[in-house]
Amino acid sequence: MNEKIDIIRKLARKQTSALERALQKTRSPDIAEALIYSAPYEQRFIWESLQTNDELAAEVLAALPEHALEDFLPLVKVERLTTLLNLIEVDDQADILDALPEDTQQKILQALQEDDRTQLEDIMSYDPDTAGGLMHVDVVRINENSTCRDAIKLLQTQANVEMAFYLYIENDSSQLVGVLSLRRLLLHPPSTKLQDIMITDLVTVLPSASEEEVAGIVQRYDIIALPVVDEQRQLLGIITVDDVMDVIWEMHENQMMRMAGMNEEHNPHERNVFKAFQQRLTWLLITLFGGIGMAELIGVFEESLSAKAALASFIPVMLGTGGNVGTQAATIAVRNLALDKSFVFSTMSMLWRELKVGTLLGIAFGLILGGYAFIRFEPKMGIAIAIATLATVICAALIGMIIPLTLNRMKIDPAVATGPFVTSSIDLLAILIYFSTCVVVLGL
Repeated sequence: MNEKIDIIRKLARKQTSALERALQKTRSPDIAEALIYSAPYEQRFIWESLQTNDELAAEVLAALPEHALEDFLPLVKVERLTTLLNLIEVDDQADILDALPEDTQQKILQALQEDDRTQLEDIMSYDPDTAGGLMHVDVVRINENSTCRDAIKLLQTQANVEMAFYLYIENDSSQLVGVLSLRRLLLHPPSTKLQDIMITDLVTVLPSASEEEVAGIVQRYDIIALPVVDEQRQLLGIITVDDVMDVIWEMHENQMMRMAGMNEEHNPHERNVFKAFQQRLTWLLITLFGGIGMAELIGVFEESLSAKAALASFIPVMLGTGGNVGTQAATIAVRNLALDKSFVFSTMSMLWRELKVGTLLGIAFGLILGGYAFIRFEPKMGIAIAIATLATVICAALIGMIIPLTLNRMKIDPAVATGPFVTSSIDLLAILIYFSTCVVVLGL
């Protein structure tokens, strides 16, 4: 947390008039973050301190993430919210309205200007997590028969358009046929026709495309604005790179939360303790029962432990080594699935690669641990430890890869379920391999 956010929270906590002056010198994303991490009474004081600056208050609203809007919007009066929405871009207006009850949405829509209301209703007709829900509708459009002179005059009359340094060229049927950068426009004589210099090899997306697909396209083609077109190739709007960055960050955050079994607990100040308890319980129970199974399995080899007490000292090493290797393999598999790299890596090629990596790691770890046991205890024990380590690491690597691939085939989100299953299964397998190998080699 940066220094400005910390200052805002301290001033809000003290309920001091100095907060208003501090807010005027702070960027809206920092104020929004301060609101997220503040207690309810602090939030109210911060918001009241923004009453004299509508533009800054509007920017703060637009900067709040979805989960924070649901908690914060009840603090804002409908009349003031309507005023602020008129100062916000249409796509941000849609995000804010989506967090409001249906009756409040209708009141605000009726109070907005007709053009803004029409655009807003068009965007809200799309799912917020699709290209249609992400797009900006204010773009610079011009006919392909126009000249560079016409385009420059048009740009001079445009206000509040998104990505004004790109012109989107349409034919007489209002179909998108090309795009032209401001730089390319200025490098040609004023009389040059746009259809002669526009780029026609366009990357576009339908409004129904998912935000994950949009992020993948922007990343793959390294573009900063992605046109959204309908089935007739008519331009509906554009998605800018800043919105895609938000999507990528949200995808990353969601994946990390799902891997921890907390896919709904986004807010660090989540106040519903029972809800948080429910979210975490299911997957932690899998790990807990796996631990109980491991304890029972160790009990089966109790006599072997009694005969050779030194074996107990290697149990944590076996579990840690197998668990780390399995987790690494699982992370690679989940990442490939999340990035939809199945077109590059088939299931068998991933398994074959992981088998080779696991074998090399197993040999390295087996030589180190086996060598230590050979010198520290006895030769036979060193051989048993080396063989058990090799087998454990190979199996852990394969299991770490197989479980997420199998869950994906079963239509179960591998990011959610992989961690507990991998941890529990590898621990049980590591104990079984370790003691079985020692029993055979050492004759226990």
